[in-house]
Amino acid sequence: MKDQLSLLHQLQEIDNEIDQHESDLSRFPLEAQEIARNLVTLRRDISETREKLASIEKELRKKEQDMEVEQEKIKRSERRLLSIKNQKEHNALSREIKLGKKVTGEIEEAILSFMTETESLKKSLERKEREYEELEKNLLDNKAKSEVIQVDANKALKRLNSKKEKLAEAIERDFLKRYHMVKKARGNAVAELVNGSCSGCHMAIPPQLNIRVLKQEEMVICPNCNRILYVKPENIPEFNKMDA
Repeated sequence: MKDQLSLLHQLQEIDNEIDQHESDLSRFPLEAQEIARNLVTLRRDISETREKLASIEKELRKKEQDMEVEQEKIKRSERRLLSIKNQKEHNALSREIKLGKKVTGEIEEAILSFMTETESLKKSLERKEREYEELEKNLLDNKAKSEVIQVDANKALKRLNSKKEKLAEAIERDFLKRYHMVKKARGNAVAELVNGSCSGCHMAIPPQLNIRVLKQEEMVICPNCNRILYVKPENIPEFNKMDA
């Protein structure tokens, strides 16, 4: 019986290695998909930011042209004002100049607002483009690592599965059936007995079951998690070894 329990423990160690390699094989493609999705989203965001920046810069240029037109009109009016002697015409032109300066002030405020927004969009665009470059680099790195891990993992899986098949042949059918049933439900089917407790659920085992596990004369199931209880040979007390 102790041989069967030892074999089940070895089988679990192999299965855990297999699970880890299979996890590695699936992890990198999932990470690559996530990076690719982020790249698509960021590419769209960059395109929208560029379009908005181009639109704001166009509006800015238009306002700057409007400013030049208004300033030129004010200059002409101010030159005319110097030659007008009629008070009524003088007052009317003065009001026109005052209104022109007010319009100019409003245009200046709009220009400053557009300049501020342009600067903010440029900084945002630079940040997004750097982020895009970094994501592209991460995608290439992921692909390179994935290729290496895929080769190593496939070699390891081939070796481990071959070892698992040979090991399974040496395990009694009922034990193997129990092992696979518990593994499917719990992840690990075999749990080490440590200081009277199941290492799978960390619950204390009744004293009588503890003694039965140490004797290794039968398959003992944890009453709390249904895992197969196993004890390492070096942890078996001397008197139990003598009884065996």
